[in-house]
Amino acid sequence: MELAQAVKLWKELGITGCTMHFQCGGDSMGDTSFSFEDQNGDVSCQELEDFFDNEVYRHVDFYVNSDGHYQGESGTVEIELNEDEDDFYYSKCATSEWSETETSIIDVELSPKMIEFIQKNISNINGSYDDNAVINFKRDFIMTNEDEALLKEIEDKVFEVVENYEPSLNDGELEEWFTYTTNDNESLDDLTIEGNVLKVIVNNSVLIFRD
Repeated sequence: MELAQAVKLWKELGITGCTMHFQCGGDSMGDTSFSFEDQNGDVSCQELEDFFDNEVYRHVDFYVNSDGHYQGESGTVEIELNEDEDDFYYSKCATSEWSETETSIIDVELSPKMIEFIQKNISNINGSYDDNAVINFKRDFIMTNEDEALLKEIEDKVFEVVENYEPSLNDGELEEWFTYTTNDNESLDDLTIEGNVLKVIVNNSVLIFRD
């Protein structure tokens, strides 16, 4: 359909406006839909929908390319007949989505026996939301069955506290993804223990919405 034909059909149907709903990101356009209205309510016109489904990309930029920080955008495009009634105006209103990292230091309370084992044997504990902990040891030693059971208790306790931790957010929505570590630099010998409390650094992923 040519532009002149679309304008003519728009007028014949008495359409007053069209709204395109869209969602994009992940390097591609997602779901899109079009709705038309006249003075009495909704109007259905597949021909105009097909026309604008192609034409809108000539007039509006959609930012589909995600980079790990920018996730995508969603919103609407309002389409109206111009003053000369020979073309259309396109106006986009969108909200972008960004993945930010919220870093916190939290306390994990352990038993004296756990603390003693960590201080004697462990340099660093790292993990993530998928419950795969990586333990770096500060010395070579033969682990007994009791040691293995105690180490598993330590891993489970740290993960339980981290998994249930929710940072205070001024904006955004907390996502499932998180990582944690017991050191904040490249040195593995940087555990912080205060009494029976192990300090753990948690990085939570937060989804931020911006107009």
